[in-house]
Amino acid sequence: MKLPNGFGSVYKLSGNRRKPYRAIVTKQWQIDTETGKWKQKRKTIGYYENKKEALQALADYNKSPYDVDSSKVTFQEVFER
Repeated sequence: MKLPNGFGSVYKLSGNRRKPYRAIVTKQWQIDTETGKWKQKRKTIGYYENKKEALQALADYNKSPYDVDSSKVTFQEVFER
């Protein structure tokens, strides 16, 4: 199944894994100063047991985008905010 442009991607990772499907989105494009080419900066939404769950998570993310790194916030950062 083909997804729309800018929607994100779902990949199946190699090996015997419990959650082999990875959902990712492109956050920004940056130019590499050495080669002069554009490169994607991508964020992982999560890892899932089957492709259907990964596509659903990707659709939920695109419906209302959230901060993927919010789970890594420390108590000190919350207190300062």
